[in-house]
Amino acid sequence: MKIPHYLTRLLYFAIVSLTVFAAACKDDKEPEPDPVDNNPIVGTWQLKEITPETPGTTIPELALIPTVAPCIYNLKLTFNSNNTVATSDCPEAILFIGAYVPMGADAKWQVTGDKLTLTNKTTTRELKISQTQTDLNVVVNLNTDTTKPPVNVVLKLKRV
Repeated sequence: MKIPHYLTRLLYFAIVSLTVFAAACKDDKEPEPDPVDNNPIVGTWQLKEITPETPGTTIPELALIPTVAPCIYNLKLTFNSNNTVATSDCPEAILFIGAYVPMGADAKWQVTGDKLTLTNKTTTRELKISQTQTDLNVVVNLNTDTTKPPVNVVLKLKRV
């Protein structure tokens, strides 16, 4: 009678060993690395000036900016190589600009040619840009009514 008892224990031991061995040998894949975008826009940019796209044009919204966001020219945008956008140094400006340009913690960017596409959870905007190593100009339409002509301003940023 002792032989079947030992065989049962041996069988249980073999089953447990095989189960542990199978669990230990599961396919552990390395996580995919985040894609890296090497576009020259990657880096931190500080807002230096907001001007009408057409010189001499009067845009009433521009006069409101210093009242609504006195720190506007402290605003920094960081375009990360994983295509996220971070903002800093002027939360009031983010609220003001956010009405025209998708910004916030969940904002993503993509550059194709001379177009910057910004996306957050609810909005996608395609903006015309021109950039050098030290300067970035972004054209933003302040007219949110698409049935009316655009009212464009240029956000002029410097690399910091």
